[in-house]
Formats: sequence, structure tokens, C-alpha cells
Amino acid sequence: MTSHITTVARKEFDDAGRSKLLWGLIGLLVGLVVVGYVAIWYTVDDVTAAEVLSFLGTPLQVILPVAALIAGYMAVVGERRSGSIKLLLGLPPNRTDIVFGKLLGRTAVVGLAVGLAFLVSLVLGAVFFGSVPFLDWLGFAAVSLLFGTTFVGLAVGVSAGVATRGKSMAIVVGLYMVLIALWELLTAGPYYLIYDGSVPVEPETWYLLLEQFNPIFAYTNLASAIVEGSIFPFQFQYGLQSIEAYGMTPAERYPGDAPFYLQDWFGVVVLLCWLVVPVAIGYYRFQRTDL
Repeated sequence: MTSHITTVARKEFDDAGRSKLLWGLIGLLVGLVVVGYVAIWYTVDDVTAAEVLSFLGTPLQVILPVAALIAGYMAVVGERRSGSIKLLLGLPPNRTDIVFGKLLGRTAVVGLAVGLAFLVSLVLGAVFFGSVPFLDWLGFAAVSLLFGTTFVGLAVGVSAGVATRGKSMAIVVGLYMVLIALWELLTAGPYYLIYDGSVPVEPETWYLLLEQFNPIFAYTNLASAIVEGSIFPFQFQYGLQSIEAYGMTPAERYPGDAPFYLQDWFGVVVLLCWLVVPVAIGYYRFQRTDL
């Protein structure tokens, strides 16, 4: 049987590329990189290109998930809503081609945004701050691409698993709000009730494991391990844990040698889980849906 995944992916890349909102977010990301580099060059003395590279972590962790969710949440359910899914399935592509072709095509759009942001940072870093540490730059770009792909997979998986645009939007927006706005309440809140106090710098292991499974934390931990300086996660804070703990990785907060699942590299496993599980669930439901 011939796979038509690449055919669907090319069509998806073209379709997603016509979204003005998506291109606006990509333009905002690149614009923030330019403004940030110029501002640092103008206001900070004796800073190296390696140190400035960590600045990218802030706009990337804020804009990439939003752009990826916008790119993916209508990928499959949009075709079902318009009725074009029946026409598409009457052509050579089957349901597997549709789900994975859309995932590949929308990932390519987000990958283009990551590529543009890092290309601009490479040029501006070399012009303003001298030699750019290429391996750090390349590793940071690869981790950022995985981060963006994770949220594309989340959105495409949801889009494949539901029947209406409203459900798809509600789920992806709800999940995003849980990750950035409610995570501390959902993790540190129970800790506060169980132990009758705020979360200390060295909490119980289960709490550190929960922290590790937030994909935004996983990304910032991974990126901080690659570049010079720390990248702080973009998250609403409610003062339920020690101020000293903010910005520390689970491995740094563990007393002694941290187990493998609290190491920074385990963030790759976390991001892959957030990519694979939603796509697998969405694919399973889409395969069994009566269209």
C-alpha cells in the first residue's frame, strides 16, 4: 500500500501558510528576537553571544505553544466540519495518511518559525556580540523544535479525536491554561494541604516528578542545560512554594544524586510523551469514528 503522508503534508503546509494569525505570531516571534538582541546590545556591556542566547528561551516558550496550537487544533476537525473529509477519503489518502500528514505539515510550519528565529539570532549574535557557540545554538534549536512539535502533536491529536471545532478549541486552550496558569495550584496546592505548609526547596520526590512532567518546565530545564545561564519557565506563581525554588530544576532540588527521571535529559522523554500520547489517542478515535 502506497503512503500519501507526504502528499497530505505538502497540502497542509500550504493551507497553514495562508493563516494570517499564524504568520502574525511568527512575525511577532522574529520581531521579539530582533528587538531583544538590539536592546541587549545597546544597554548591556561586556556580554557574550553565548550569554545572550538564553534570552531566546523567553519568547520561544511563550509564542511557540500558542502558534503550534493554532496551527494544529483545526487540522482534522476542520475537514470534518466542512465535509471535505469525505471527499479527501474518496481520494487515495486514508485516515492514517490524513492524521500523520497533517501532523507533519503543521510541524513544518512551526519548524519554519523556529528556524527563522534561530537564524536571526545567529546573524545578530555574530554581528553584535562576536562568535556564536554553534553547538549550543544548534542544540538549543533542536530542543526548541521538539518543544514546538510537542504542542503541534497535542493539537493535532485533539483535533483528530473530537467531532466539533468548539470541543477542539476548548480542550487545547484548557490544557494550555493548566500548564501555564494552574500547574502550581494543581501540584503545590495538594502538597500544601498534605504537609500543612508551602513547598520547600527540597520537597518530596513525587512533587519533583510532577514538576518534571510539565512540558514547559521540561523545555526550560533542557534549554538551561545547553546554554549559559538559566531560562525561567513562563508560569503563573501563587507563592505556594519557596521563592528560592523558582528557576531551580528538579535535579537541583533533589538532595543527593537525583534519580534518572529527575535529570534534565529526561525532559526529552517528557516532551515525547506529550507528543505521542495525544496523537495516539486522537488517531485511535479517528480510526473508529463513523464519518
